[in-house]
Amino acid sequence: MAEDPFEDLGAAPRRSAAERFEEEDRVNPEPDAPHRRPETPRPGNRYAWVVGIVLLMVIGVVLLTTAIPNRGAGVKGPAVGALLPAFAAPLATSNFGDDSDANVFDTAKAARSAGHQQPACKVRAPGILNSCTLRSRPSVITMIVTQGTDCEPQVDRVERMRRAFPKVAFTVVMSGQKRSEAEKIVRRRGWRLPVGVDKDGAVTNLFGVGVCPTTIFSDGRGRVRLVDLGNLTEGQLRSRVRGLLRRK
Repeated sequence: MAEDPFEDLGAAPRRSAAERFEEEDRVNPEPDAPHRRPETPRPGNRYAWVVGIVLLMVIGVVLLTTAIPNRGAGVKGPAVGALLPAFAAPLATSNFGDDSDANVFDTAKAARSAGHQQPACKVRAPGILNSCTLRSRPSVITMIVTQGTDCEPQVDRVERMRRAFPKVAFTVVMSGQKRSEAEKIVRRRGWRLPVGVDKDGAVTNLFGVGVCPTTIFSDGRGRVRLVDLGNLTEGQLRSRVRGLLRRK
């Protein structure tokens, strides 16, 4: 057997993987990486979180004020002591067409400029609710809208208690509905009191109403004596009507 010429040198010692990589780096070093400019840190907006909180607060206020009935200026109804505003509106149970609008003009000139033949107080017919006729006796007007609200139960309560007060005129103004649609609601709920149709909201604007329902109490001279915003119980209605009748 041939002799190993390198036998006298002995076996090479075994090295670990880390030692081999270190040796490789020493023998064959990698070229230096190209010089790179340090990345400039982006300036953070220290006020961004403040702006975010303020924005959330604004959104919260908007949602709150739109969810709660508005009782601010301009939506509280007619002023106490003022004469009941003049309007003439088609009754829900009349034969007027769906395109019929309420007349809210108190002078002949204003009526003609709006395309009406006569001012509201002079528009009298069996199928019309005229507020000027309500000025001669104590009256209670319940103003409602039917879309996006639940105001019909208030009229149900008025319907149940009104017969106890034959000297008082109880009426309703329904806004936002065509006459035929209003008639369906009236017949479905069994209302017998007069219901005027305010299709385009002209009467609601005239009275400055922004809460559903709004109940307006006027005396025998046509002067507004009380305006209630929101629902009333039958007991509250009776109490207010008795107070209205006690006025001289």
